[in-house]
Amino acid sequence: MLSPDKLTNAFAKVEEENWLLRGFLKEQSPNQVDKIVNRLHQEVFSKIDCSACSNCCKKIVPILEEKDIQRISSKIGLTSDEYKDKFLVADDDGLGIKEKPCPHLGENGCSIYEYRPRICREYPFTDQKRTGVRLINLIENCSVCPAVFEIFERIKRYYKVEFAEFKDEQQIFSWGGEGDDLCEEFEEWEVESEFFDKEDWAGLVQYRYSRVKDYPEQFEYQWSLGEAYVLNKEYEKAIFYLYPLHKKHPEDPNVQHSLLDAVFAMGKDETAINWIVQPTILRLNAVVLNLCYRFLKGKRKPRTVEDVYLELLCEGYLTFDANQLMMLLLSDNRFSVTVGNEKSYDSYVKVSKNR
Repeated sequence: MLSPDKLTNAFAKVEEENWLLRGFLKEQSPNQVDKIVNRLHQEVFSKIDCSACSNCCKKIVPILEEKDIQRISSKIGLTSDEYKDKFLVADDDGLGIKEKPCPHLGENGCSIYEYRPRICREYPFTDQKRTGVRLINLIENCSVCPAVFEIFERIKRYYKVEFAEFKDEQQIFSWGGEGDDLCEEFEEWEVESEFFDKEDWAGLVQYRYSRVKDYPEQFEYQWSLGEAYVLNKEYEKAIFYLYPLHKKHPEDPNVQHSLLDAVFAMGKDETAINWIVQPTILRLNAVVLNLCYRFLKGKRKPRTVEDVYLELLCEGYLTFDANQLMMLLLSDNRFSVTVGNEKSYDSYVKVSKNR
């Protein structure tokens, strides 16, 4: 894995190829890309000590949520207002740390690590779903995070033959036409983020409806409109809209999972849908415990319960959250669970030594 001081030069050599990779990944199954990136995240981060790098703390200004501010300020003996005055500055994105490197970064790493902001916990976002809408941000992070750089190089190796064919089919890379497309997608990502931040689901429905109208052949836009109907609690409308997509793309898990979200929200179960291809549904039972055991067995270091939960997301539709999973793991003596202050984020699990 590259050291941070070599990252800038290394990224300059592959930046153009990474933008081509983005175009290639946009043509692949979103669910497949999520699974590959999530799996590579687990592989890479099992071999890297983020605290020994801390390059993101030196290069990126995190935006803090109000609950982050309240939690951190209480831990360091300040009021929220005192913390804001001392450490934060407002911009168009919200309240961010005033300076780089982060003032909480010391010689021994992050001084507030156990109660760090949510965005710092989730960075660099390679363990989350919907990778396709974050590709621009992830490519930019290749110049900051050695792990993200490594993940992108492994993606290229995974798709070695297909990506080589894709590159052969492309004309010489031009920032002209492609740049316009990048700007349009970045603006789209920013618009959607605002709807999610405000939980303006009616606005999200209107926005995604307009995208489907402009791009009627784009399957991802079609599915995302159905997802918006679910978020806006228009469950019957979502099922009416999504089921024809399921018939056309019966194995697509995004459509399957949105249909499940809708029927479960209506108080029904999966039998309410006449499935062309039956989705995999995971519940809190022995099957899930065995999957967790299989994932953790042989791992030298403990994993957060959140990491295990994200691993399960690649297996099917989850009917439980990460904290419920933690309670299940605590009930099984095959696992040793250390419960932290922030529940699943700060709770670690490993296979018990006597197993």
